[in-house]
Amino acid sequence: MLSRTNRLMEAEAEVAGQSPSDAKLWCYGISYGTVIGSTFASMFPDRVGRMVLDGVINAEQYYENEWRDNVDQMDEAMGKFSSLCHSAGPERCSFWGPTPANITSRLDGIVSQLHNHPVPVSGLPNRDLPTLVTYSDLKALFLDAIYTPLATFPIMADILRQVEGGNVSALVGKFAGLGSVATDAGLVIRCADSYRRNNLTTIEAFKSYVEYTVSKTKYIDIYPIYLESILCRSFQPELPDSMMIQDLISELQKPTSFPVLFASNTIDPITPLTS
Repeated sequence: MLSRTNRLMEAEAEVAGQSPSDAKLWCYGISYGTVIGSTFASMFPDRVGRMVLDGVINAEQYYENEWRDNVDQMDEAMGKFSSLCHSAGPERCSFWGPTPANITSRLDGIVSQLHNHPVPVSGLPNRDLPTLVTYSDLKALFLDAIYTPLATFPIMADILRQVEGGNVSALVGKFAGLGSVATDAGLVIRCADSYRRNNLTTIEAFKSYVEYTVSKTKYIDIYPIYLESILCRSFQPELPDSMMIQDLISELQKPTSFPVLFASNTIDPITPLTS
């Protein structure tokens, strides 16, 4: 794909009356786009025009199908919910408490309660059968919230307030309906990109990955299930070498024709600064 991009750049330069050898890529990549950008810069360092990579994914971990950096700041992001809710006041945050620690303590109490005592729910509109709300539904709410905090933190506050009062109906189906990155197309792309470098080919390797995740975050420990990375172990295509990233990106330390600008939030629960 990147070789085709290179040829397309040359063709566009030629149409514009420029030398194909002078063609440069101008790129603003976000999240997965940073993998494409960093890979292109490693393969064609002399073809980098202006490149901004924002919200960086660790490219090596991406190609190895073992996204460990992603969980490093998830609990920090959840901690910001408590501090921002307290700062907002009871008029703007329905789960407000007198201190951020009070908010965190009550939130942790809800997690513990649902972990030990899932709640059966029945009589809901559009549901003919009873269902069970578990703490995985609650974790799904957390993951949605830290991914889009500006839009979802207020919604999470309202739901937590309802759950604290004994009404868990807003959590019904949260985990099952989680907007996973593992759509059919997305999963095929990730499995193809990690083909031949996939670290998660055994249950033991996946268990190690899960244990690492659990050690790093108590709020989003569902992340490996959300990603569904283990499914790539069954992906057995016949892909040509030209589609494979054979070398380590970090080992291709060639200066680019113009410096790449990396950008990140100080607390990023999905693409943390360490990446």
